[in-house]
Amino acid sequence: MIKTLKAKTGNNKIVLEISRIHYIKSMTPHEDIMKGDELINPIEVRQHHYSLSPRKGVNGVAYAEKQYSVFRGSQRVQAAIKLGYTHIEGVIINAD
Repeated sequence: MIKTLKAKTGNNKIVLEISRIHYIKSMTPHEDIMKGDELINPIEVRQHHYSLSPRKGVNGVAYAEKQYSVFRGSQRVQAAIKLGYTHIEGVIINAD
């Protein structure tokens, strides 16, 4: 079941699947969102252009490439995860 955390403001928003974006996992969840406040601004993400051929990382482990990484909003992502959301609204900041 898809559950999306929607932002009140922002233009050109897209819906991102949380499991498919890179974010700082050590950040604490955003306190206001955890208390039940709405997500005011969408997260800001950078879009990456990646190779379609499989790559290997450390010790030959398959490298999982992400199409987006969070530039601003990792705390909002952490709060969304804790509250059971699978998707979150964001804006691409380096769109061509």
